[in-house]
Amino acid sequence: MRVFSDLNLNGQAPTRAQAGRGSWGPKGVPSTRWKKIQRIIVPIIVVAIAVGLFFLGRMFYLMLTGA
Repeated sequence: MRVFSDLNLNGQAPTRAQAGRGSWGPKGVPSTRWKKIQRIIVPIIVVAIAVGLFFLGRMFYLMLTGA
């Protein structure tokens, strides 16, 4: 069972049918490798932001209550 879907959205389509395709490859389209890296980076960033906001709120709470 595969964990991730196929990130190559072009599949078996001929080059002439692929939108934004330049002579050396797609223009402005992230590579499959970068998409895989993003799948790892984005959840880490979201958790880091949530933890940071929690501790910022805790700091303000402790300052306001004088604890």
